[in-house]
Amino acid sequence: MQNGQPYAVPIQGITGAPWMRGYQRLPLVKGFGKTQRIDNWWNQPAIMAAALGIAMIYTGLRVILLDGSIHYENHRVTSPIFSPDILHMFHITNHPGWMNSAMLILWIPFGFRGTCYYMRKVYHRTFLQNPTACLVAKPNINHGVGYSGERGVFIFNNIHRYMLYLAVIILSMKYYDVILTMRFNGSWGFSLGTLVLAFESFLLTMYVVSCHAFRHLFGGSLDQWRGGISTVAGWMFRFSSRHNASHNLWFWTSLTMVFLGDIFVLSVAEGVITDPRFIMG
Repeated sequence: MQNGQPYAVPIQGITGAPWMRGYQRLPLVKGFGKTQRIDNWWNQPAIMAAALGIAMIYTGLRVILLDGSIHYENHRVTSPIFSPDILHMFHITNHPGWMNSAMLILWIPFGFRGTCYYMRKVYHRTFLQNPTACLVAKPNINHGVGYSGERGVFIFNNIHRYMLYLAVIILSMKYYDVILTMRFNGSWGFSLGTLVLAFESFLLTMYVVSCHAFRHLFGGSLDQWRGGISTVAGWMFRFSSRHNASHNLWFWTSLTMVFLGDIFVLSVAEGVITDPRFIMG
């Protein structure tokens, strides 16, 4: 700042507003990908775009073309992509042969993740290039279209809090699936599959409870927490706030574990690997 005015670079022969005479604002290079930055600014957006692209392609192939081995040992362990397997859970047999549970439930986790505040930042920077990174020029078409907030197709982002409620239901059913993995012909125990699905459910839980909408659910309408149920709400609000700073970590780790869990189940179902078990009686 100079005398209360924005800082500018002094040059010769420039006229304009009285306080700008002899000065010019630092230039912003325009044109897709053009920048004056000297660091590897493209690393992070490129990795994010590749990761999300691979995740979407893999999910599409798995659900539509490679849906034969979604579980093993008579649904005792079900792939995270197809969990909860509501067709089996509710004994729905009168359905087309090509249909599976993922086709009926994936819109909920996709809707929750897709409208997530962190996810919005990711796809605006990677797929829409608006902008790619700080001080990096975006495509010329974006200058004409511009960003107009949560309007047009992006108005659907406003359903995020409602997708949260549905995601909590799906998450609860996933824990039920974890319990099913601990039943062995009338006995209790656990296997590597139990640990895989339990860890995946834990990461999803942390992703959900660190969500801005979840945090607002417990603290958005309360001014103070004094006794009774408000004490519990206050504890949940503080817990969510503490982990909200790592929301991006929980986003990526939970997403990664969904696919690692699916590959594990697919490998066991196809006989590539085995699932060691420990029976407790």
